[in-house]
Amino acid sequence: MVRGVYDMELRPLSERWGKPVLNKYGEKIYLDQMTGKELEERVKKNDIVFLPAATTENHGPFAPLGEDIFIGVSIAERVAYETGATVAPPIMYGSHPSHHYGMRGTIPVRATTFIEYVADVIKWLSNAGFKKIIVWNSHGQEYVLPISKDLAIVDRGTHALVMVTSWWSWVQDLLRKAGTGEKINNVTLKTPFIHADEVETSVTWYVVPDLIDEETLKKEGKWGVYRVVPGKWVNSAGNVFPDKPFNWYDVSHAPEFYYYSKGMVGWPELADPHKGEVIVKAVIERVTEFVEWLKKTYPPGVVPRTWINDEDLYYNKPTEHAEPFERVENPPEE
Repeated sequence: MVRGVYDMELRPLSERWGKPVLNKYGEKIYLDQMTGKELEERVKKNDIVFLPAATTENHGPFAPLGEDIFIGVSIAERVAYETGATVAPPIMYGSHPSHHYGMRGTIPVRATTFIEYVADVIKWLSNAGFKKIIVWNSHGQEYVLPISKDLAIVDRGTHALVMVTSWWSWVQDLLRKAGTGEKINNVTLKTPFIHADEVETSVTWYVVPDLIDEETLKKEGKWGVYRVVPGKWVNSAGNVFPDKPFNWYDVSHAPEFYYYSKGMVGWPELADPHKGEVIVKAVIERVTEFVEWLKKTYPPGVVPRTWINDEDLYYNKPTEHAEPFERVENPPEE
């Protein structure tokens, strides 16, 4: 082979997409990097897949627009590294509540479109051989994703175990301590989990440290919180306080476009990557434990019954039908 001037190093054109990411068994983690042959081999060995569901959204002048994507995919990758599960390409545009609309860099997809889209992805992941599908949410859209699950089962005829969860759901006990002064493994989260705040910025800083503008964070990372209804009645992000009557998406909030013009909420200036490390490591540990249980309980190809076959419905369906009561063979006479 004769090398040209521009291919002397024979490196992938994109560092982001062109380098294989391998698990501890030396096998590819990401579905989109696999060949058809590797896919067939994978589902025979491990048919668990993570479908990261995120969005592209403004998270302040110091954090990347893809923050939700990076958090969700990074955690899923680490769990897949340990367990041999697969990570599907992430859904990078998501559903948003009304108060998110209008922010520069936030790209909302209407809920109905998003629900249908995710249901289709679930269906065809099942067709690919993945029979345990974890819809891995990392954006405030947990109110719509269960609908996609049901559509995939009922409307799309998906025969698989489909589970919807969010990364913060695995550390609700830790997030409830935020703002209480109680330490979490020698770190203190001074404010509750909301959005682009102390908690989320800390997690991002740990997951993708090179994408945080620390100088801007320290200069501009203070804003505050505006509420339409006092917090004693409305849950914070992640719904970690089950004793409150409203979840955060149940109430029309103060529009970000007007009240949070920089895209951040609260006091992200308090963020620290060590705080994020404590949270993320706990998520990885707990999800890894669950996936190992899932592997043992439902080996590849074994799936609990989660669907209803059409032939089992509509009891007392007739097996014969009546012919038309009248047949006209000749046209009427004039």
